Amino acid sequence: MIGFWGKAKDFVVKYWKLLAAGMYALFVWFHFKNQADNAKEVIKVKEDSYKKQIDAIEETHKKEIELRDDALAEYQAIVEAVRAEYKEQNKRLSQKKKQEIQKLVAENTEDPSNLSKLIAEKFGVTYTGGGKA
Repeated sequence: MIGFWGKAKDFVVKYWKLLAAGMYALFVWFHFKNQADNAKEVIKVKEDSYKKQIDAIEETHKKEIELRDDALAEYQAIVEAVRAEYKEQNKRLSQKKKQEIQKLVAENTEDPSNLSKLIAEKFGVTYTGGGKA
């Protein structure tokens, strides 16, 4: 047994630098393995955080699109209602103008020149007179 320990001692004395380098390599490997594991954990936490942020942004974007579509639909409904109201009022106005013209014609059947002047005044048309060619 003494021979083994003596040979081991001689080996250590002869190759102590090699053994020190191996121990240092093991120390460095364990040290950086822990740091690498910690870095992996930090990266995973950041990835999870980014995923949650992206999900929140996508959900907010989806809600904004829905609100925009609702507002656009409401806008289109209002525009259609305004157009329909305009068309109806324009129709009523046209009928009212026709009735007024008919009334003026009925009252001035004997004087066409006066009728032309009244229509021009009433509806903003320029009367130039009925010259004969």
